[in-house]
Amino acid sequence: MSTAAEPESEIARLEARVAALEKALKRRSALLTSLTRELCDDDVASLSRLAAGLPPLPRAGIGLLGWRETTALTAGDVERTMRELWRSVELPRIPDE
Repeated sequence: MSTAAEPESEIARLEARVAALEKALKRRSALLTSLTRELCDDDVASLSRLAAGLPPLPRAGIGLLGWRETTALTAGDVERTMRELWRSVELPRIPDE
């Protein structure tokens, strides 16, 4: 027969496990948020694929994956392109834990 202490200890064990998982999720979320600020869109996509057990996407020059081909230039394209080019030559800043 089971005693009243067994369900209580099981609940306490499960609560501790949930707390540990929530703490790990918070750390991972902070790391991924930092990485998405520093990595280009292609690297974020490849990192996501690697985390899911898939191979990374093949690289096509400097951030060409997902770009639409057009001769029209907009200010948004220039700013994004310059930001990604500068990001590619800077060392990433990953915060200490």
